[in-house]
Amino acid sequence: MDADKIKGFFVHHFEKLILTLVIAASAFLIFMGWQQPNFLDNQQPAELANLATTVKSEIDVNHNEAILPKRQPTFDIVKETSRVDTPVDPTTYSLPQSWSGKSPNSIVRRMDPQLIAPRDLIVTPVSTAIAIRGSRTDKEAYALAALDPADPVEKVEKPKPRERRSARRNNNAAMMEMMMGGGMESMDMAMDSGMSSGMETATASTNTGPERRFDAKFDFGFRPVATDDKANPEPSIGWFIAGTAVVPHKELYELFKQALQDAEQYDPRRDTPFYYDLQVYRADVTDKPVDQLTEEDWKLRWDRTMYTKLAAYRWSGFAPEIVPGDYRDDALTTWIPPVLLDDYRTFALHPLIPLLSQSDLKKAAQQGDEEEEVKEFTMEEDNEVGLVAPGQRAAAASMMGMDYGMEMGMGMDSGMDGMMMGMGMAMMGRGGIEEDPVDYKLIRFYDFAGFKDSPEFGRKYVYRVRYAVNDPNFPFSETLQPKISSMSPEVGQRVQAQMAQATKDNKREFRRWSEFSEPSAPVGLPSLEQYFAGPVDPIATNVWKVGGKDVEYVRDPPKAKVLASQFDLNTGARIPMQLSVTEGTVLSHKAEAADVVDPISLSIKKIVDPELVSGTTVVDIDGGTPLKITPELTSPGMMLLFDQTGQLKVASEVGDQEMYRIYSYAEERGEE
Repeated sequence: MDADKIKGFFVHHFEKLILTLVIAASAFLIFMGWQQPNFLDNQQPAELANLATTVKSEIDVNHNEAILPKRQPTFDIVKETSRVDTPVDPTTYSLPQSWSGKSPNSIVRRMDPQLIAPRDLIVTPVSTAIAIRGSRTDKEAYALAALDPADPVEKVEKPKPRERRSARRNNNAAMMEMMMGGGMESMDMAMDSGMSSGMETATASTNTGPERRFDAKFDFGFRPVATDDKANPEPSIGWFIAGTAVVPHKELYELFKQALQDAEQYDPRRDTPFYYDLQVYRADVTDKPVDQLTEEDWKLRWDRTMYTKLAAYRWSGFAPEIVPGDYRDDALTTWIPPVLLDDYRTFALHPLIPLLSQSDLKKAAQQGDEEEEVKEFTMEEDNEVGLVAPGQRAAAASMMGMDYGMEMGMGMDSGMDGMMMGMGMAMMGRGGIEEDPVDYKLIRFYDFAGFKDSPEFGRKYVYRVRYAVNDPNFPFSETLQPKISSMSPEVGQRVQAQMAQATKDNKREFRRWSEFSEPSAPVGLPSLEQYFAGPVDPIATNVWKVGGKDVEYVRDPPKAKVLASQFDLNTGARIPMQLSVTEGTVLSHKAEAADVVDPISLSIKKIVDPELVSGTTVVDIDGGTPLKITPELTSPGMMLLFDQTGQLKVASEVGDQEMYRIYSYAEERGEE
């Protein structure tokens, strides 16, 4: 065969040759495997597992004694210790002329004062009306002002007192004298007077007259006025959780004295407690117990800068302060919101903070039994009547163009370096020596609904707070910076590191933060409704003899009146409704109209087709039983209510009487 035929053969039969070789190799491998001995004839899996276990046990046995020889000590520690403790003869090193210098250890070095955590944190849920900044051109540019005036109230006709027989006889005799003795003119005058009085009574309920006004004596809140930039106030719903705590100021002042007063470069403007900032943290405990919270659960909610912006651009003024100035500090005690109509003492005070200034308390103690009245602190007597936010006036011009929205709280830069530096310089006058520091300074804060990441209704939260002071060893002003040589080694190292960081960032981190307070009790947002118990209708009871004992039997279920109110989200007004209830009544009601108070103008408006949507249920009613001393008086009413937050609450006619009468307009109606 020539080369072309051989080449063609391989081209056409190459795949067959490869297949033949593969088959031959496979047959060979099968044959070789068939000739191998059976593995199970010599080895079993169970035996191999036992062997592996035995080897592992041998490895785990300590073989140190067989490998390492026993070590023998070669160092006599007792002898060496005695040699080291032997004093050296000082004559060898003596100088011909000795000299003595001041040891650097004899200088009192500047230390870092210990900061005490805030104490006695109390939180309170609040729903009320507050004044916010409104239109600059129209005083009545809010929905509530546009409502029609309320209709006149119907006067309650008082029952006439029962006349005595002798009085009736005297009246009859007088009438006979007028008729028989020519006193017809006098009788005509009496009849005219009676008819006139009757006509006035009959027309009192239909006379429109002037617009009804809410009595100012029932206004327990703040009276708003236009702000400096002509922004008129308007009402809004204030829905928040308020908190108060105390800083043990006297103890803190003593700690500053111990750490700094005897040290070099002592300056009372810098080396006394100078409060600078406040931080409020919140944690959700709806689905987690407090003792299982981690640091990741705590979220920063508010600080001093946020409150300053809130007050400057949202609130329409501040409510009058009720805590004496010496127990407050601008950096710790947030201003009271402009609460309208309601009494704000329930959340603005703390049981450890007195209502009298320290000087008044001392004066009262010195007076002893003398009958000289010591007035409680009022806004008019406070020398800090302005209550201007720290740095607000200085920074107002530069921040007036800042947009204020409902997400203001979390969108702020909590640094605000320029503003805070200006605040620090402005407040420098607050430093100094205090001869008799007060025991506590008040911490007051709020967590408002309506902002980004705000508290939600139906969930439970706990709070904790901490405060910051101006670092006396690294103050906010470089001109007050003490020398490193005057500090203890630890403090000097810390301050040097902060100086280097300040040079790098072009910013001084001068705040020293205290430890956090203990977590507060769990709290949630309150409902937007209120209810006040009214009188219970007299109950008709029958007395039966059972087993020789008198048993009272009530034939009909008790009935009572309750004043329920709820905020209207459209107008921001609290709408009160007077309801007749019995056991099992749900406080949901729809009426044709209701009278509401405009908290700005104190005029009474009429809102049409109001609806109170509530899940609060009257569980039990007690009271209304005629008293034995006189059947005209009955025992005070009490109600057990299951409110829409899932809690049982007791409402008392005695405790709720004032608010019930105010918002049912009892005095205006002439009810006693």
